Amino acid sequence: MIWDSGMIWWFLLTIVFIGVELAAPALVSIWFAFAAIILTLISGMVKNPINEFYIFVGLSGFFLILTRPIAKKLLEKRKPIESRIFGQDVEISKKIEADLYEVKLDGKYWRATCDEKLEVGDAGVVERVEGNKLILKKKI
Repeated sequence: MIWDSGMIWWFLLTIVFIGVELAAPALVSIWFAFAAIILTLISGMVKNPINEFYIFVGLSGFFLILTRPIAKKLLEKRKPIESRIFGQDVEISKKIEADLYEVKLDGKYWRATCDEKLEVGDAGVVERVEGNKLILKKKI
């Protein structure tokens, strides 16, 4: 198979849409990625870029209609972040300020605060979430 400029263009768009989906995993561009993959494969047969665009829009709409109900059901089953992390043990990985720390929880780095003094390596328990900070209590 010889790659023409249309195939390269749609392949690059596929990579971009997959990158957006990985960066914001809320099913915002997955149907565009599916459509771009198909256009990568068939753009050698469709020589008119305007027709390719119409096919892309049609396929994107089709995949949106097809996947949105499934995605909605899957996303509804997820518990809110507060209920998933409440009561979780965390370890202080970095002290930022006197009462501000960095912890890793659920694969993400969080800023955390605690009424008691903590040091790097100490353990805490998540009591609640306020904005983008975890409120901890020292684990005894």
